[in-house]
Amino acid sequence: MARLHDWWDGTWQPVAGCKPMGPACLNCFAAKQAATLHQQAGATRRTVPQYAGITGRKKGRYFFNGRVTALEPGHDEWKWPLRWRGAEHPLLGPGQRSLIFVVGMADLFYDRPEHLIGRTLTTIAASEHIGLILTQRPDAMAKYFARLPASVVPRWQEHLWLGFTGEKQKQFNERWAPMRDLAGRGWRTFVSIAPMLEPVTLPPDFLAFGRHIWVIVSGEQGAHEVCRDMDPQWARAVLKQCRGAGVPFFLKQMARRRPIPPDLFVRQFPEHKR
Repeated sequence: MARLHDWWDGTWQPVAGCKPMGPACLNCFAAKQAATLHQQAGATRRTVPQYAGITGRKKGRYFFNGRVTALEPGHDEWKWPLRWRGAEHPLLGPGQRSLIFVVGMADLFYDRPEHLIGRTLTTIAASEHIGLILTQRPDAMAKYFARLPASVVPRWQEHLWLGFTGEKQKQFNERWAPMRDLAGRGWRTFVSIAPMLEPVTLPPDFLAFGRHIWVIVSGEQGAHEVCRDMDPQWARAVLKQCRGAGVPFFLKQMARRRPIPPDLFVRQFPEHKR
């Protein structure tokens, strides 16, 4: 289930595995969870099998070792989005679809067989929910969606929101370039500036999409002794840009679990009507 600070109603992890890419990965919370919490939970978790053997540890930090895994083709968890009735109180509002963070513990577009990407996305598109697809590899994402048959695009656009990470200005700029084309072709897109490691300026061609795009900001999550700080002024600057352009803004958390300043306690979602 979602926690109060999450930007999703539920999660679904039919595939697992990733590889570090960029400064955001130094203290990867997903790698630590895959190596500890999910393994310790054993059979009480829905999707434990695919977490085995996908992490390593160096100097006290967990990391994804590059191995990718997936649930067996006949595993019942593949059907979960189709049978889930949705959140009792959807974040998008009463009567709206629920948001499912798809493969939030990995990167769907990292070294993944195309048939697994297709099965994952097809299942979400066939459900009653909205899948949030977040990647550090938007080049691969853009190429995949560019090959979609025109006949499936309307349904998929209704049920898939496509996002990229941009923890620093360099990563934001590099990854926004391929995402810009997806946004221009009608896909709901978003950026997760998480962990926010320095000031990030949203470019004019990003802000021009207004309410059709979404910005999520978060400090680093993990053990206090390794977390890197996020200056509240960095988040305030992004919030100001979003307000000026009508872009919905969501502040997930501050680094080191520090309290969120009242003026930054902003949790907006894109408008969406069924």
